[in-house]
Amino acid sequence: MLRPALLAFAFLALAAPAFSQIKEGRDYQEDAYVTPYWTRAPVIEAIGRAELEIAPNQASFYVSFVETDKDAAVATDKAVERAKVAYEAIKRTGGAQVIAETSVEVDPYYEQYRDESGDLVDNERADKIRGYSADVSIEVEVNGDLSLAGKVRAAALAAGPEDSSSLDISTKVSAEAHRAAYEAAAADADARAKASAAALGTTLGQLLVIQEGNGPCLGRWSQSAIGIVGGNLTVDTVLDELPQARARLQTVTVTGARKTNASFITDAQIARLDLPSDARPQTITSSVCVVFAAGE
Repeated sequence: MLRPALLAFAFLALAAPAFSQIKEGRDYQEDAYVTPYWTRAPVIEAIGRAELEIAPNQASFYVSFVETDKDAAVATDKAVERAKVAYEAIKRTGGAQVIAETSVEVDPYYEQYRDESGDLVDNERADKIRGYSADVSIEVEVNGDLSLAGKVRAAALAAGPEDSSSLDISTKVSAEAHRAAYEAAAADADARAKASAAALGTTLGQLLVIQEGNGPCLGRWSQSAIGIVGGNLTVDTVLDELPQARARLQTVTVTGARKTNASFITDAQIARLDLPSDARPQTITSSVCVVFAAGE
C-alpha cells in the first residue's frame, strides 16, 4: 500500500503534463484568439443599403349583411340569401384571383326597460327576447392584378350590405424580391468599401466578413486592467424586417343601405359603384455589413 506522500508525488507527476498543456493552450489562445482580428491588421467596414419599389399585389375588404326577425331561422335565411348574391357577384367578377370567406353570427335582441337613472337597459331573460339579428360577413381577398380590386368591391357593394370596410392594399414580398434587395445592398456595401479605401489612400484587400443586417460587423471587445480577460467577440446581427407596407385607400361606409331583392347583380350595377383608386408602390429595404482587409 502506497504511503500518502508517495500518492501526492504520483499525482503531481501525472498532472504536470496536463498543467503544461493548459498553460500552453492559454498562451496560444491569448496570442491568436483573444485579441480580435481587427486589432492585429487594418480593416475597412462598410454597410450597404438598398431600397426597391415593388407593385402591390394584394387587396382586402369585407362586407356584411344583417337581417332581423322574431324567428332566428327566418332572419338567418334572409341574410344568407343576400350574402349569396354578393358572393356570386364577387366570384364572377374576380375569378381565380379572389378568395371570399363567409361567416354567420346570430344574436338575440331583448325588450328594454329604464333603470333608476333613466337609461335603457336590455332585459336579458329568455322570455324577454324580441327577436334575432343574423349577420353574414364576407371577407374578400384579391391577389395578383389589383386592377380588379375596385370592381370586385363594387360587386359586393351592389348587393346593398349594411356595412363595408375600406379597401386595404398590401404587398406579399416574394423570395425573389428579397434576394434582389439583398444583392443590391451587397453591391452598395462593396462600392462604399472601395470609396473608403480610395478616400484614405489605401488599397482594399480580401473580404473577411459579410452579414445581412445593419452591423456592426466588428462586434465588441473588452480588456481588464490586469490583462485580457476574454475574447468577447460578439457579432450583433440586426435583420431588417422587410415591411409589408400597407396603403389605406378610401373608405366606403354604407348607412341605411338599400337592400336588393335581385338574385343576380348586373354588370351595369357593378360599373356604377366601381370607384377608381391608385395603388401606391410599396418599398422593401435590405442592408448588408462587410469587412475587408485594408492596405494589402
